[in-house]
Amino acid sequence: MLVEHDQTDIKGEVEISHPASSGTAYTILAGLVQLVGEEKAFDYLKALHKNITQYTRSGQAQAPNVAKGEVAIGISFIFGFDGWRHNKYPVVSLVPCEGTSYEIGGIALIKGARNTTNAKRYYDWLMSPIGQAIAGKANSLQVLANKTFKPDPCIPAIANVRLIKYDFEKYGKAAERLRLIERWQKEVESLPR
Repeated sequence: MLVEHDQTDIKGEVEISHPASSGTAYTILAGLVQLVGEEKAFDYLKALHKNITQYTRSGQAQAPNVAKGEVAIGISFIFGFDGWRHNKYPVVSLVPCEGTSYEIGGIALIKGARNTTNAKRYYDWLMSPIGQAIAGKANSLQVLANKTFKPDPCIPAIANVRLIKYDFEKYGKAAERLRLIERWQKEVESLPR
């Protein structure tokens, strides 16, 4: 069950991105639907809407805005906040105990593309310990794909994070995405704050 509390203490202090412009926000929306069911998810989002200061275009805008004190709460992927925390900003990262959605970053080689030999060499390098080590050094703190490599200590550990069983096939379809976003725009975004 999603946490219920007196929401007057956070009015205008919460920032999240807009699900039509941000894959991060759509992933959060689709994850809530999968976690608690569509009706409860939309009820929660309607209540949360009263506290939103703005819906940003970018799913990574929340972390710097929290770090700089522009908002108290940012809703996004955890790795964006941890970079600020490691740089001594007063940021605390939390994940819902009920479970959370997630994304899997991808890389693709397009059939018939030029330079496929070099692209394959890049894949091999990227998945090597040297390539994976670049992430932490570049403040890109996503969980690494190569599990044989010891991650940078700045990368958030997810061993104790409850990940939902995210249905990438259903919620990755354009029609389902459009349906949920249109419902969100009609039932949530249109409400007064």
